[in-house]
Amino acid sequence: MPKGHNKIVLDLEFNPIRDPAARQTARHEIIEIGAVMLNDSLEQISTFREYIKPELNVVEEKITQLTGITNEKVADCGSFNEVMHHFMEWIGDTPCTFYTWSDSDRYVMLDEADLKCPDDPDYDMFYVHWVDLQMIYQRKMGLHKSMGLANALGTMQIYFAGTEHGALADAINTAEVMRVISDKKRMEELKHSSVTFNGKPSESGFHMNNIIIKKK
Repeated sequence: MPKGHNKIVLDLEFNPIRDPAARQTARHEIIEIGAVMLNDSLEQISTFREYIKPELNVVEEKITQLTGITNEKVADCGSFNEVMHHFMEWIGDTPCTFYTWSDSDRYVMLDEADLKCPDDPDYDMFYVHWVDLQMIYQRKMGLHKSMGLANALGTMQIYFAGTEHGALADAINTAEVMRVISDKKRMEELKHSSVTFNGKPSESGFHMNNIIIKKK
């Protein structure tokens, strides 16, 4: 992980684009962005969260059910370009590296920028320095299939903080996974013990074969 760079751990919630012409460039519009800024010690410096009003489709019911984001919630919010420039201002001038759980958020952001702001040089900052933490976790754990964020936390005996599919909560929890990934000793311990875990934690605790580790 680069030294002297702020680490921006981000998560996006997005809504499908249905217009056939627009879908040639982008298949989704971002409706919420959440991010955590960390220093070299992986300490949280700041957070960012904003909703975005979609321009090419209403928020679909299945997206509302997943994220809790309604058309009413985003009706008075800024456009993609407005909110992304707020995000750039929050990032500031310090060099940074972007971290996400899987590569999908990166592609969604860059595709939407290509669709809506193709001639804006400010977006150049998003075309470098991305790290897929899901892939790193998968490689370090010796897994052959990708694992969801909540399940990855479960292997670490960490409860998801907040509500899943909320952009800021997902970013905060991804940052927590990042801290564990950066701890070589803990990763070795997890690699040798996590095979006994199955699924994500329930309300009662983490399932470890027939044993349940209770939530305190």
